[in-house]
Amino acid sequence: MTTNPFMKAARFHQYGGADVIRYEDAPVPEVTEDEVLIKVAATSFNPFDAKLRSGAFQAFLPIELPFTPSVNVSGTVVKVGDSVTTFREGDNVFAYLDVTRNGAAAEYVVSKAVHIAHAPKTFDLHESAAVPSVALTAWQALFDYGNLQSGQRVLITAAAGGVGTLAVQLAKWKGAYVIGTASEKSFSMLEQLGIDEIIDYKKQSVVEALKSKVDVIFNLSPAGKKEINNLLQLLNEGGTFISAVSPADENMAKELGVKAVRLNSHPDAEQLTQIAELLDAGVMKPVITEKTKLSELAEVHQKFEDGKVSGRVLIIVDGVK
Repeated sequence: MTTNPFMKAARFHQYGGADVIRYEDAPVPEVTEDEVLIKVAATSFNPFDAKLRSGAFQAFLPIELPFTPSVNVSGTVVKVGDSVTTFREGDNVFAYLDVTRNGAAAEYVVSKAVHIAHAPKTFDLHESAAVPSVALTAWQALFDYGNLQSGQRVLITAAAGGVGTLAVQLAKWKGAYVIGTASEKSFSMLEQLGIDEIIDYKKQSVVEALKSKVDVIFNLSPAGKKEINNLLQLLNEGGTFISAVSPADENMAKELGVKAVRLNSHPDAEQLTQIAELLDAGVMKPVITEKTKLSELAEVHQKFEDGKVSGRVLIIVDGVK
């Protein structure tokens, strides 16, 4: 356990562009009875973190400034609250943190014990930080909302992104036939993940390219109303359209005999425990495109603003790269 009351953290004191992020000293957070203190090994960049920093959510998601971003964490428990029985000091854990509280862009972070899970036993602890929010988003979309079953056909748009790559792997694990949209530069990577069919969205529309209808559509790409309506018509009767971005027309969905839902992912330690088992079994892995250090978090946010972030950016906090 640290005896130093201060730690290094990347925080912002006001909403704004990437340049509001400061790498500075901050107090080590206190632990209450139902919480654990985690020594952070790594975190990873999530577009949500940038939108939160920009102030896009301030009307409905209040946070206290200064604020430490980053909703994903992997690390080691160094202190447990009095009522916590599921974790002990020294346990390796990972989590999708409560988005309203200070995050993992720091040497230490506090979390409610109910939000964290034991980290994979054999999968790299640092790389585990690239998983929680995106894997839970994919899991909840495909299984909680989509009720995807073996033998069904699923279409995943933006399949080469952080959520998309894990959705492809989870859908294949479930036994589905997986179709994804991507640009040609990502074809090889997606084929290695086991995808069955790829549609080059830069060369043809999904409507033209799809040979037969699907049971589930997981939409991860921003799209206009016309494009979303076209996607709805690609579903078999009784199928489900799940969108993490642009919502579908629910009235049109009813007319077509399909369901349309807007995804709001959330922490779930039980699901994360199952995901840890899949990581250990080699069934899935995150596609990490870049590794950097915590002091460079502002640069990562700027790259995102410039459209230069693809895949998962892993941010090493404990100094081991």
